[in-house]
Amino acid sequence: MTQPRYHYSLREILLNNGNPLRLNRLTVLVGPNNSGKSRILKEIAAYATLRRPPKGIVVNSITVNYPSTFEELQRAYDIAHHPHGEGHFMLRSLRPDLSQEHTISINQINHDALKSLFNEKRTPRELAPMFAEHFGHALIAFLTTENRLQIVRQGSSQSNPREAASLLQMLYRSGSDAERYVRSVAKMAFGKEVALDFTVPQRLLLRVGEDFSAIPPDPRDALPRMSEYEYLDDQGDGIRSFVGIAIALLVLNRGLFLIDEPEAFLHPPQAFRMGTLIAEQVNNSRQFIIATHSVDVLKGILSRTSDVNIVRVDRAKNVNLFNHLDADRLTRIINDPLLTSSRVLDGLFYSGAVVVEADSDARFYQAASMRRTKRLDLHFVNADNKQTVSRIVRLYRDMGVRAAGIVDFDLLNDRTDFEKSLRDLGLSTDEAQTLLDIQRKIGEAAKASPAEERLNAIRTQVTKISATLDASEKHQFPSIAEEQKEKNELLRQLESRFRELAEATKAWKILKRDGRAALSQELQADFDRLQTICAC
Repeated sequence: MTQPRYHYSLREILLNNGNPLRLNRLTVLVGPNNSGKSRILKEIAAYATLRRPPKGIVVNSITVNYPSTFEELQRAYDIAHHPHGEGHFMLRSLRPDLSQEHTISINQINHDALKSLFNEKRTPRELAPMFAEHFGHALIAFLTTENRLQIVRQGSSQSNPREAASLLQMLYRSGSDAERYVRSVAKMAFGKEVALDFTVPQRLLLRVGEDFSAIPPDPRDALPRMSEYEYLDDQGDGIRSFVGIAIALLVLNRGLFLIDEPEAFLHPPQAFRMGTLIAEQVNNSRQFIIATHSVDVLKGILSRTSDVNIVRVDRAKNVNLFNHLDADRLTRIINDPLLTSSRVLDGLFYSGAVVVEADSDARFYQAASMRRTKRLDLHFVNADNKQTVSRIVRLYRDMGVRAAGIVDFDLLNDRTDFEKSLRDLGLSTDEAQTLLDIQRKIGEAAKASPAEERLNAIRTQVTKISATLDASEKHQFPSIAEEQKEKNELLRQLESRFRELAEATKAWKILKRDGRAALSQELQADFDRLQTICAC
């Protein structure tokens, strides 16, 4: 019976809050800026590749799935120490940041010791330093926003078959099928193909064009035709970053891929395509940990798979907070027309969210908040109506996002809507009953408002409308066309004024207009209590 092939991976990460972070084939870290997402990737890379890594700020340790023998590791990743002079061996690999070759030269004694490293029944803690130092660089890829623009730049071709000095060398070694795949994904995202130009033996570079299908296979014949196309090096940051990630995912045989902000330099549709590309490259022999600040990348991933571990990272003082999110639930949010049009998921990338009834409310409260502090990290969400506000607030809180809802005073006018909102907020039975009693008393106070006051307000409005109609009737217009224009405008004004008139008949009109100030002192105290409980 064939034994399962070894795959390098992390089993878990021990975090600074003392809790382990579970990992599967694809883990996506989301959350606000400066919450620690990028730091987590950097510290994982340090623990995985350094003999004595500095103490992490967010990550305390990692648990690695180690091979049982050197031969098992070598079969999985073609790791070998090649002879390099008499009595010496060299391990050659592309550095985790894919910027240049990483080499380790050892003598015969240390070479034999490495091969027997796994056979000495060492504990993982004893094995970790030497394994990280000698093999970690060849087993992980760490794609940061800084290095992605450089890893596909023009460079030299291989000086010998074992050289691993650039990502373009790896692409060349991977063959024509790999290059055709890169062409197709670039075409899908940018409408342009990207092709590897190896027509000059000493160099490798990428070119950009509409169609490379007619390029001759012989590099000598292809040279004049290929020279007509533009360099990828001269293109925008977006396509260079996208192609860098695409080639790395396609040609590298590594167990762990760390990708920081894959959406950098990309427009939303391209960020979505990047998400789909990452999800399509995940398999049982590869593990991905992604840190993103893009809802489009997240949507792209979820459009291809629900087998993803999504973790929201936040920070409170010196401790990071981690909340696992349900991928199926996020997919339902994406497919909900109201929630996706309101960009509810964008709130995952802020420190907090404020949910309001309408776009105009969102703009008002955001402007008011910005006047108080310029360093505002809040997402203002339009819930489309007051009945949906509490539902979205509850949704955010379940996802670990601090959230508050702001609704008009007249939510208290409808007991059914108010009771539903209390259920959405998860209040206890006793708290909910207390608030329903306050709502009942405020409703009774509204009905007790003097009818004469409302009638006088209506009488005043009717008098004004009548005067406006009389003035219009007596007005002399210069032409029939002008008369029609003015009267149509008057009808539009009357529509609005009659709507206000209808509102003035209702007992709640005064409370809606004046809010808390319209209540008695006793009811104001009750209202303050209601507000305090709902805000907790």
